[in-house]
Amino acid sequence: MKYTKHGKRRAAERSISEDVILKAMSEPTFSFYDLSSAAYVVFKKLDGKHLLVAYACEEDEIRVITTFITSSAKDIIEGKLKSNMWVKIK
Repeated sequence: MKYTKHGKRRAAERSISEDVILKAMSEPTFSFYDLSSAAYVVFKKLDGKHLLVAYACEEDEIRVITTFITSSAKDIIEGKLKSNMWVKIK
């Protein structure tokens, strides 16, 4: 697994470990495909909030684009689905 510069910076700024990111990707609460960026977006419930991880599959590797913790996952998801930017996977 690799990170974009942005993804690496955001994970470090927000103290989000690679273990937590991997758990979100392997056992998401919700997962989506972003049609505009060809990226996957997963949410993992953590202590009443959600961790969001956006990543892309490039050749034989996964590249983390960004990650953050949010209390407004429902609003983000509804907005993206309503605008037809995301397709629900799980």
